[in-house]
Amino acid sequence: MRHWVGLFAAGLALVIASSASAAALKGDCPDNYVVKAGLNTDFPHAGEKRAFMVYPAEGVSGPAPVFVPLTGSVESTMDNLTVARSGATSLMAKQGFLVIGPVRACAEQNASLKGGVCNGPGHDGWNWNPWREGRAAGAVGERFKTDEGPDSTFLIAAVKCAAKSFSVDAKRVYLGGISSGGTMTNRALTFRSDFWAGGLPISGEWYVSKDDGEALSFNDGRAAVALDSHKIFQGRVAPYPLPKRLSPLIVISVWGGQKDLWDCGPPLGLCSDYRPTTQAASNYFSAQPAVVHVACTATHGHMWPQVNTQAFNAWALKTLASHPKGSDPKRFVLTPPPEGYSCKLGRFTDHYPEG
Repeated sequence: MRHWVGLFAAGLALVIASSASAAALKGDCPDNYVVKAGLNTDFPHAGEKRAFMVYPAEGVSGPAPVFVPLTGSVESTMDNLTVARSGATSLMAKQGFLVIGPVRACAEQNASLKGGVCNGPGHDGWNWNPWREGRAAGAVGERFKTDEGPDSTFLIAAVKCAAKSFSVDAKRVYLGGISSGGTMTNRALTFRSDFWAGGLPISGEWYVSKDDGEALSFNDGRAAVALDSHKIFQGRVAPYPLPKRLSPLIVISVWGGQKDLWDCGPPLGLCSDYRPTTQAASNYFSAQPAVVHVACTATHGHMWPQVNTQAFNAWALKTLASHPKGSDPKRFVLTPPPEGYSCKLGRFTDHYPEG
């Protein structure tokens, strides 16, 4: 462990030192909006008023790398930012990252709202409610085959506006999340690889579909991936058809192991299994020539990584920041993760028996 901490400190020092000469992202705010540290409310976007928390980067003299953490269905934005069990992602500001914590639209700008109205099926063409992260089955979701939706554009707008108040490294803008937040990360990366430098989808959905984009039932989707775990699957989280080529990215996908499941309760029961979903996402990302994909497996189940949480967060963000936008994938070097995590370059190969 001491050896890992030394490696991380050295790597992070290089990341932060390089910020001094990094190009700053051009700031752009709607209606002369001014972003401040702490809670920002009434941010106008796509006909809504949105909110987000900001934690300024510490110890950085130039443009700082950015991390945008996304909570899931049950825990609040503030849980994810400040509660150890939920990730306490705001602590990454002490590691030199500008942390921007968006509030889900369903929470109506309440950063402390837990599940409630955010924990349930979506509407207006969306599959699930916390984040507008996957199109609904059938004609109602048809437009979102090519329309990224207001959450994807909100995340970018919040970062760009924050860049007017805080200096942002244009080549080191990353996002990540758990569950629906992980699914939203998958959507943002597949729709807007032009903007993001990479992401950390933790137990994210892919909403595996048929080759023609038609929705599959939960069990049929599981069976399809189990039958052909190497295949690149269309999915309702991403554009249809899938982009043939993404802009340069680094993606760290996390699977919580055998217990990484989501039970929706009666009458639905088990409604998501993150073994096939993380497999499908890894198959696609790892097949992209300009994308570095890291597949990480742990044992914590369906929640933010629980083993050595802050060591994992720091390792994951340092790994993302070590590969700025446009870097040569062939020059990427994967450092060992903290104890409790098994990480490798490429697709997951531990989900199903390899034939």
